[in-house]
Amino acid sequence: MKAAVNLARTVTRATTSPAVPLVSSIRSASSSSSSPSSSSPAPPSTEHLANVSYGDTARSRIQDHYTQSLSHDLLYLLYNHQIHSSSTSLPNPLSRAPIWSPNNPYAENRAPPRPKGNRYLVPNPSYVSPQSLPRLESIVVESMSKTALAGKSNLLPLLMAFEAVTGEPPQSKHPGAYGPGSGQGLVITRSTKKSASFKIRAGAPTGVKVELKGQPMYTFLETLVDFVLPRLKTFQGIPLPPASQPRQSTSATSGVVSFGLPPEAMGLFPQIEINLDQYPKTFGMNIFCITSAKGRGAQDQARALMSGVGLPFVKR
Repeated sequence: MKAAVNLARTVTRATTSPAVPLVSSIRSASSSSSSPSSSSPAPPSTEHLANVSYGDTARSRIQDHYTQSLSHDLLYLLYNHQIHSSSTSLPNPLSRAPIWSPNNPYAENRAPPRPKGNRYLVPNPSYVSPQSLPRLESIVVESMSKTALAGKSNLLPLLMAFEAVTGEPPQSKHPGAYGPGSGQGLVITRSTKKSASFKIRAGAPTGVKVELKGQPMYTFLETLVDFVLPRLKTFQGIPLPPASQPRQSTSATSGVVSFGLPPEAMGLFPQIEINLDQYPKTFGMNIFCITSAKGRGAQDQARALMSGVGLPFVKR
């Protein structure tokens, strides 16, 4: 009986006691529990990430190979002591180009006259330092599709394949990094003349072209040399011109190495081979390696540069 009375008194005191001390105790407990978190360090600031620029993490293997070893070999192969020693005594071929008479009023604002004969005057290059050696400036890859003449939508498979192989998006019509005139991105080539026999109208889409420079150029060249050409059984090498070719022709003094690949070569690119079902049709392509070599023997110098990079050459 006494235990029941004591329990009733305890319950009565708990229910009749004011709630203010309980709320204050809860607030004090919450403040005491939040005090350690206030002393903890603040989260790291992200203000320093505003100036971070994303780019390549490493240089290209071919670019390093050219800087470390290939440039020294080219300087040894292309140096001509006779041309270098007589460069100051012999006249510059470009200085002997014909000019209009300044006293002729009809010659004002006119283009200079062309030299006589079928051979243009070309300079005699002299390589005396690694900075003056020929370098790879750009690679132009182009392809043509006959089905594009029927409709522009037939270029979509070729655009998708080129975008996967080169890593370049299609060129935009709006101003920007890939806008018109920027020289970047995939460009749709069009016919310049009409031909009724071939059923071609002027301005009709014919193919896709892209110009690669910088790191995308070296990435494409590495893929071509390491993965595509070694597994292409029908490709024996880039044919060298015969000895009877003129040494001062336009192609011999341009410093451009060009060759073509069959349609089965596109399926050997890793970007296409990993998902070959997405590209039901493959296309052939023409590749132009443009170097800085100009003048006499420029194409031979360009071949020596590309041979050191890994492109094979074969005699006819």
